[in-house]
Amino acid sequence: MQTVFAAYLTLILLGVFWRFIPNLPSASTMRNAISALVIHILLPLLTISVIAKAPLHAVLWQIPLTGMIVTIGCLLLAFISYRIGRSTIFKTMNDQTMGSIIIGAAWCNATYLGLPLITGVFGDSMAFLPVMYDVLALTPLLWTLGVVVAGYARGDSGTTMERMLHATKKIITLPPIYAVVIGLILRSNDIALPGFVLQVSEIAGKAVPPIMMISVGMALTLPTLTSVFILIPAIMIRLFAAPAMAFGCVMLFSIDQQIGNALIMESGMPTMVLTMALIDMYGLDSEILSHLIALTTICSFITLQLQSFA
Repeated sequence: MQTVFAAYLTLILLGVFWRFIPNLPSASTMRNAISALVIHILLPLLTISVIAKAPLHAVLWQIPLTGMIVTIGCLLLAFISYRIGRSTIFKTMNDQTMGSIIIGAAWCNATYLGLPLITGVFGDSMAFLPVMYDVLALTPLLWTLGVVVAGYARGDSGTTMERMLHATKKIITLPPIYAVVIGLILRSNDIALPGFVLQVSEIAGKAVPPIMMISVGMALTLPTLTSVFILIPAIMIRLFAAPAMAFGCVMLFSIDQQIGNALIMESGMPTMVLTMALIDMYGLDSEILSHLIALTTICSFITLQLQSFA
């Protein structure tokens, strides 16, 4: 267990070190290139193969439903916490900063960090869980509910319908969505993938975790003491309240123990890096979000190990 976490932490640190090596492309340029490569080529290949071999029973609705409940629950808890905070200790906080924080507290790094860690801890056979958690729950929610929250935080005058239309256009351009559909069709009809396709997807799958971890490291920035103080409630929600909600779902839905343990760990992942794209798109506080990503990522290497021993 410790070896897995140490290996991935080393890859994250390599991403951090990239920022300080002269005469190399900037970290943001590399992150954008890596994200495009993963989302459009590597992740769809991996998704088709893992979904086509995934168990075809209640987990098909249990995993995404848990992801939705946890995300929406964390969003509401963060909203309430920071609304109270703005009337007491965070009186100078503006809507843009609050919007960035509550989005960061709600959405977890299900694929970039979740996929490598879940497969590292529970085995490659569990790769379907973070893929389904992300593609069937978190990503659609980010580009629907997240878009609405970001729009209100920016003070948009547009209607909710206009925001939802924009979100729908974004979702239908995401290749992993179609990869899940293809994988489910193959799995439900017991259609085996050709050996060549499986070999290609296996190679792609092995490439995804290390470059994802390096990309996470490239996104980390050093937080200030002020940021740490402001972000304490968000950190607690993301790393402690979220897995607690997932535990409740596991008990409520009577989910298999191994899948349930992986689902709880998945829900306790740090802030999703992809939320930065939404925050940048709507001109919110990207600096405070980058600090939240850094702090939750660093702290998660302690909290996730505590969960694994629970």
